[in-house]
Amino acid sequence: MLKFNMLCVAAVALALGGCDVTTSDGSLSLGGDTIARAYSSTKSAVGLSEENAAAAVTNAAFGGLIGAKLGAQLNDEDRRLAYEAQLAALDRGAPGAPVPWRNDQSGRYGNIVAGPVYSQKGLQCRGFSHTITVNGDIKSARGTACKSPEGAWAAAV
Repeated sequence: MLKFNMLCVAAVALALGGCDVTTSDGSLSLGGDTIARAYSSTKSAVGLSEENAAAAVTNAAFGGLIGAKLGAQLNDEDRRLAYEAQLAALDRGAPGAPVPWRNDQSGRYGNIVAGPVYSQKGLQCRGFSHTITVNGDIKSARGTACKSPEGAWAAAV
């Protein structure tokens, strides 16, 4: 079942890959209709709760950088803020320096710490850790992201 869930999330990520538009300020803008269809498809195909289906679709749309473990703890605005901070950390963050984000409305916050840049199969990659605080509970995840030749960061598999 886990493999099937991961396959569905990967399919949604691929489907949404051609639907993103980066705005002039570098933030990601996605068509709401596309996300709504992907959310409905993911929820019904995989049998996820509404919250987990929304987290899976949003995370897939953001290149898998936030991760399912943390993404399920966040609402859409939290995920957007976390994703923007993640991109800032990966693009411009000094190795070991935290890049914070905070949603004053939800009270959730976190930081991303990127490692040094290295080359893997000709791509620029960085390890990172992402820590969030939700209702005083601290959660943390680690991952690796690589930059595509087009300039988009995505979770390394």
